[in-house]
Amino acid sequence: MKALFGALAALLVLAAFAITAGSAAATTIGTPVDVTKDMTSQNETPIAVNPANPNLLLSGANDWNFNDGCGMYVSTDGGSSWTGALPEGYLPGVTKFTNNPDVPGTGTFDAGGDPVVAFSPDGRTAYYVCQAFNFTPPFGIQLLLNRGTVTPSGITWQKTGLTVVSTWNGNGKTRGGNGQFADHESIHVDQVSGRIYVTWAQFDGLKGTHSPVLVATSTNGGRSFSGPVKVTVGNIRNNQDQRIVTAPNGDAYLTFDNGVQGGKGTVLYVTKSTDGGATWSTPFQFATLVNPVCVFPPGCFNISGGAFRAGGTYPAPAFDALRNRLVVAYADITGLFGQMYFTSASAADLTHWTAPQAIAAAPADQFMGELGIAPNGRYDVSFYDREWTSNQLVDLTYATSSNGGTSWSRYRVTPAGFDPSTWGVPQGAGFRPFIGDYNGIVSTDAAAFMAYTYVAPPQPFNLEVFFAKATP
Repeated sequence: MKALFGALAALLVLAAFAITAGSAAATTIGTPVDVTKDMTSQNETPIAVNPANPNLLLSGANDWNFNDGCGMYVSTDGGSSWTGALPEGYLPGVTKFTNNPDVPGTGTFDAGGDPVVAFSPDGRTAYYVCQAFNFTPPFGIQLLLNRGTVTPSGITWQKTGLTVVSTWNGNGKTRGGNGQFADHESIHVDQVSGRIYVTWAQFDGLKGTHSPVLVATSTNGGRSFSGPVKVTVGNIRNNQDQRIVTAPNGDAYLTFDNGVQGGKGTVLYVTKSTDGGATWSTPFQFATLVNPVCVFPPGCFNISGGAFRAGGTYPAPAFDALRNRLVVAYADITGLFGQMYFTSASAADLTHWTAPQAIAAAPADQFMGELGIAPNGRYDVSFYDREWTSNQLVDLTYATSSNGGTSWSRYRVTPAGFDPSTWGVPQGAGFRPFIGDYNGIVSTDAAAFMAYTYVAPPQPFNLEVFFAKATP
């Protein structure tokens, strides 16, 4: 381990000079920054860039320090430095605890997780949604939104009075009760109207195979939300990984994955709303996966190496305003290895999609991809990748295209690979290998901003939130 971290330190110096494959480009990958800078694990790493001040960045994480809550991290200098995990790095108003054992929290819940973040179009308000839950009966669960006020020095968060997006009893039917729980919520803010969309899968029983997609919206800056609208109906039952993006005209597009009933494979769906999320079109199946990357042991693990939990395959949508197209990136195993693919459709016709195209084909496993599209039409994708170590260790790769995906350049972001099966989050006296279910990426004309889970000593308990910026 000592030798590994010696190599990491040496290679960090080289990280500013991207290791590339494919066509040459002028893109520069900045030196990765350890956001959380502590000794205990974090994972699941959203990121948001303030549209009025791109130097103000917001990230979050599941935090396993003292509070088992939603970690919150802010940068006011474009990502060069961040407020860390200790002691201030927790979201107020959610848990009974903070990251200072001598300071109680201002929330009422035992724990929080599944963090997602965004900014208002005018840059004056930050939004952070955290799933809050209790470990004791009646196992209450809420999706809570904290509205942070942007100030010259950062963000001032609500300490109490967070907005309730949804409330459920977490002792679900799958465990013999009659409750439900929300999972994998995501947030999107329309940058024209300011409308806030929060969507999630509502697991409500039937042996875990019934999880309709719900959407709630806010038109008053997150002070209140509409009652949730059910998007999926009929046989489209086992759903997850739902996300929303919007076009400049306000049309909203929602993608999600679906486990076909009877164990008949996994497919991807899209649905559209033209009235601000009040109603949605009948979901259209736009992709059938050959063999989705499944990294959820002991239930499944179908890539090389030691077993660990991660995001695997899920649809990551983005809207290409320059070409008026909806674009989706995802991982699939069509041969020997998991690879990242993308497909797209005209916003005018969601029933015709391009054939899936590999983004950075390599004889190595790739998974857990995030997609961003800049206003100028540049495509940016980040994903975990074993390419750089002959399919042995995991790195983060950044791929970019300036011509709508016709060709791509790719770059190694991390200075050295790691083995996710040997790192994880605390569990009992040991650890659980779990690097999170998603990362984050935001694309502006100036840069791609990436947040991701990586490692720092001490092993195995210190998964860290890292930040890197790609500048074209």
